[in-house]
Amino acid sequence: MIDEVAADETTHSPAEPTLARELGLVQIILFGVGGIVGAGIYAIIGEAAAYGGSLLWLSFLIAAVVALMTAATYAELVSRFPDAGGSFEYVKRAFGLRFALGASIVMFFTGVVAAGAIAISFSSYLSRLLDLPQTLTTVAVISVMGLVNVGGAAQASWFNTLATAVTLVGLGAVVIVAAPDIGSVDLFDAQDTGLLGLGVGSALIFFSFIGFEDLVKLAEETREPEKTLPRGLLISGVIVLVIYLLVAVAAVSALGPDELSESSGPLAQIMDAEAGSGWATAIVVVALFATAKTVLSNIMGTSRLLFDVARDAGLSWLERLTRINDTTKTPIIAVVSVTAVAIAFGAIGNLRVVAAISNIAIMIVFITVNLALLRIRATSDVEPPFKIPLSIGAFPITALVAIVGTVALLALNVVALLGIGQ
Repeated sequence: MIDEVAADETTHSPAEPTLARELGLVQIILFGVGGIVGAGIYAIIGEAAAYGGSLLWLSFLIAAVVALMTAATYAELVSRFPDAGGSFEYVKRAFGLRFALGASIVMFFTGVVAAGAIAISFSSYLSRLLDLPQTLTTVAVISVMGLVNVGGAAQASWFNTLATAVTLVGLGAVVIVAAPDIGSVDLFDAQDTGLLGLGVGSALIFFSFIGFEDLVKLAEETREPEKTLPRGLLISGVIVLVIYLLVAVAAVSALGPDELSESSGPLAQIMDAEAGSGWATAIVVVALFATAKTVLSNIMGTSRLLFDVARDAGLSWLERLTRINDTTKTPIIAVVSVTAVAIAFGAIGNLRVVAAISNIAIMIVFITVNLALLRIRATSDVEPPFKIPLSIGAFPITALVAIVGTVALLALNVVALLGIGQ
């Protein structure tokens, strides 16, 4: 029998370190949207267009469907176990602490590699405004976002809210400016794409949707997490899907798939061509906000994972990672540790390689988490506050679809990493 707790109870004893509950539904939705939007649109859309061509929008849709199936799994699991460990906690409940500790290594690298990848994109956009060494600016943005995290969840939320608002206004401007071009490109033309290209494009774009995985790690900093987080996960996922589809259609229509795939800053290029250089500069600034806040979310989520792993592992040499600052109520040593490793990956400098590595890691995590839900459903009689409604026997259909879809995208991601099919 799976060891579950009531939804309104903590999964840890009062003597253990705990985080301050400061986040409500609106903030969670903003963290969800903010953590996802930015990575795909500003960092990887051009790379994906090289494979998806005119069907780029369909690549986004396929990736979104697979990701949202896993988001439903996370929604049920976080309602069962509202814990800062996120995936680590769910795998531990299903398969035991020893297996979860091994899996946590992959989970940890998922977060830090993603932060490094997005920081590389930040530097690429900044280079359009300032002639600075990109390695230096990559290290700088990761370091600054680490400092914002040290300040606490409430302070990080303020920056995330501002950056998310700026990002959404910028994307809205791109869609409006490119709207007259919609219809100039056949969005159903699959002649130069093929199933392999469409699939590889979807695999690359999957990187765009991994932000929601960090959201569940805010469970111990969220009010009524067993209700708030499932709602926040699903609402933010749908919002992001709509935004991504609109921008994908607008981008392909304005530049065409070939030019889009060759551009180092496709959205800025759209604004330059359609509205002038001033608007292009503005969209670069928006991209800086978008990528910076995604780095923020990755550092925040991964530091909470590290905090929870150290808390549960019971190893004396990890105890420092559980220390919470009395003023900021954050696990500062965990935040600093995550920031330092993210800097190391950001220094690699190749966006496609780093994004593909991050994709492979997160896909392994998603497969494991979906398997964890299947095991928990098979061995537990406890009704969670949120339960996926469609099931075959005890097993939710969405989790089964997510496993099959993620395995397929994982294979295609390896194809992308090897540069096959472009």
